[in-house]
Amino acid sequence: MNLKAGMVSNNSNDAAAERLDSMVDYMQTKDYQKKREPKPEPEAKPLVYIQGPKADDSTVRNMEIAANDPVGEDDEVLLLRARRLSALKQKQQKAKELKEQGHGIYREVNEKEFLPEVTSTQFVAVHFYHSKFARCELMHEKIGIVAHRVVQVKFLKTNAEEAPFFTERLNIIVLPCVILFKDGVAIDRIDGFEGLSHSDSFPTVRLESKICKAFKIEMSSDALDEEALDDGM
Repeated sequence: MNLKAGMVSNNSNDAAAERLDSMVDYMQTKDYQKKREPKPEPEAKPLVYIQGPKADDSTVRNMEIAANDPVGEDDEVLLLRARRLSALKQKQQKAKELKEQGHGIYREVNEKEFLPEVTSTQFVAVHFYHSKFARCELMHEKIGIVAHRVVQVKFLKTNAEEAPFFTERLNIIVLPCVILFKDGVAIDRIDGFEGLSHSDSFPTVRLESKICKAFKIEMSSDALDEEALDDGM
């Protein structure tokens, strides 16, 4: 008899029952039970530890450095970096304090305010100007740039006609005139464009260089770049 998929005959059921009975009888024999007993696991070999070189204090320190520093820099490099970071923080704090004292900007002062402003900090540059002089306008422009770059110096301006006492006492004849004060004492001056240019214009870097040399302080990085270009021209 031909059967289709999914159909079961009585003869096939009887044959399956006979095979099942035979398997149950075999599972009860000693031969089957012996095969079912678990096999003993192989004895594990003891672990062998290999002792490396003993780490001294310097090795431990280097390991700590390597852990904290992904590029594995040595002590000297890390110390140099720490010093530079400390110096940068001190410089930023100093700049903040100076700005609170009026540094970093170019401000106008009158004759009454002049003396307190000049004596309140170490480095001060005062531009005596005339409101109708073109060269004074150019000096305003240049000093405005330098004031933002060189925060160590307080930059002020005062109308020479409105400050006759100090104009006379400082013997100011040529305008523009920039007087440089250190600890309240005049130490240098720029009359007109003297030392800056023989024409009606000059590079900002020359003004910054002259002021910084007089006060013996460092020029700004921007000025150093401009100075290199100016020297190459």
